[in-house]
Amino acid sequence: MHSTIARLLGVCTLLTVPSALVAQEDATGVVKERMDLMETQKDAMKVLGAMAKGQAPFDAAKGAAAALEIETTAAKIPELFPEGTVGEPSEAKPEIWTQWDEFTADAEQLKTAAATLKAALDGESPEWKAEFKGVIDACKTCHKTFRVKKEQ
Repeated sequence: MHSTIARLLGVCTLLTVPSALVAQEDATGVVKERMDLMETQKDAMKVLGAMAKGQAPFDAAKGAAAALEIETTAAKIPELFPEGTVGEPSEAKPEIWTQWDEFTADAEQLKTAAATLKAALDGESPEWKAEFKGVIDACKTCHKTFRVKKEQ
């Protein structure tokens, strides 16, 4: 389980770090807002990932706060994708608007997975890492379908 979480977190980080920094500098308006939101989620994932990989000591309260951050921001995702906000510097694919129900379902799945993770961390459940994998999978599913794949 540990190596799976580490591998998935590594993929999520690789997908977001290099290009996001450059693109975010050029973004304005709602595109900047959503890039900032994704950056907030990435920071929360780093907190959780470091604990999952044993790079940081387990801190249930800190983990629960990170999970709550993901849950709260996930609820805002649909409103930050008004139709037509595609093209550079945005990394949104046009499929968001042609598959809106799937896109909003993916955002809801992330919100639900983060809430489940928060509950596990609040209860200091040893199963929290499995719930964290659910959050990683929700991110990965949405990015695979709705985010432009950047050249490395």
